[in-house]
Amino acid sequence: MAQQIREVEVTAVITATFAANLPANNKVVASIQLDPSIPAVNMLQVPVTETWALEDIFVAASQTPDTIIEFVRNLTQSALRSPPVNGLIVTNPARPIPSPVIFNGADIITIAAQNLAAIGTVAATVTIYAKLRKFTPY
Repeated sequence: MAQQIREVEVTAVITATFAANLPANNKVVASIQLDPSIPAVNMLQVPVTETWALEDIFVAASQTPDTIIEFVRNLTQSALRSPPVNGLIVTNPARPIPSPVIFNGADIITIAAQNLAAIGTVAATVTIYAKLRKFTPY
């Protein structure tokens, strides 16, 4: 009998906080939250039996500072680097949608965020959304 696959779409919330007085072009570790009932984490591991596809990245509104985010696979390999996120506003019909990126079972996912402008005297947090599709055998 052929194995069946369950497909689930998740909109993950990615947040990055930049410290006050941080110059432009610094990288910080972003956190990702897959479910509102589970706390955000700085590192995810895809379950061994699953495959995840990162299908889209977007923001709901303009973010300050404008930021580039980078998904990193297994702590070393850049899987996807976004354009500046303010060009990814969900209502923008011309926003670029990335080619899907596949994360296989046991892959570790981390996310770095790079500020494109200096941070003022107050820390700044940006919020970005990622559409993930999880494929699980059942």
